[in-house]
Amino acid sequence: MKAQDATITTIPFELNRKPGVLEVHYGPNRSITESGFDLLTGNGFDVTLCLGYPSMRAFVREFKGTGYATASAWIQIVTRREFATVDATEPFVVIPSVDTHPTLLELGVPFFAMGFPAEIFDAPCNNLNGLPKLEWIADTFLVTLPLRANNFMIAPVAGFRWGYGEMDRGGKRQVEVRPVEVLGVSSWGQYLPLLQDQFGQWNYDRKSP
Repeated sequence: MKAQDATITTIPFELNRKPGVLEVHYGPNRSITESGFDLLTGNGFDVTLCLGYPSMRAFVREFKGTGYATASAWIQIVTRREFATVDATEPFVVIPSVDTHPTLLELGVPFFAMGFPAEIFDAPCNNLNGLPKLEWIADTFLVTLPLRANNFMIAPVAGFRWGYGEMDRGGKRQVEVRPVEVLGVSSWGQYLPLLQDQFGQWNYDRKSP
């Protein structure tokens, strides 16, 4: 995303009993090259369609821990609110899903990204799939990476919500980027049934922070 379009949101967190600060860079995609969609050029997909959709990057800006204390991961839940018409005010279906790479999905891994510390980038686009109207909402959580030191527990550390709406009005695509919203980690609890159903082999923190 171009710097003049981006907003920067900071979110304090605590990981492994040490404080830190997340930094979220967010805004509309104004550059196919900067967002990396130029890698898909020539694959039968018009990459310019992705301009105007949101682009998000989040990373640990400050953290008092080092080494294994920085181990972390990202879990992202995407909710599709699908509408029957462009003027409908209520969706006819709401579909939440754990957003992960197809290979990780096959392996039963719920993480979008992992690292020491973990960083995340996402830039969705063109997800109508024949619908007249869609709301695409992502709840993105920094979580603990399961290790012996934390009893192999996945627990929320920080979270934020972002996304967009898109519609096809008379054959013309319209996109509206929604602002970033900081989430309390208690929001994590609503997604535990989904995570346990799709990735039940993992150990999740069930307590309300």
